Amino acid sequence: MTLSLSNHLAADSTYHALRRDVSEGLQQTPKSLPPKWFYDSVGSDLFDQITRLPEYYPTRAEAQILRDCSAEIASASEADTLVELGAGTSEKTR
Repeated sequence: MTLSLSNHLAADSTYHALRRDVSEGLQQTPKSLPPKWFYDSVGSDLFDQITRLPEYYPTRAEAQILRDCSAEIASASEADTLVELGAGTSEKTR
């Protein structure tokens, strides 16, 4: 199997997305900021460690669903491309 990775983002797209999210978030009540902006590489590593704790079950539950149902999910979707929308280790899409 051959995999390919394509980046279709403009070089300054992250900057503009952050500005938009901060501007919109500061206008809300209560003020908010999407959690995607909380993680630098250290925060991402910390979150990865948290997901491996026995009491943090969502990651294991999601992985189990994918192990048990991935063929059925792929068949139902009729998709030929998988897009990883999350950050981190991408373990669930390997």
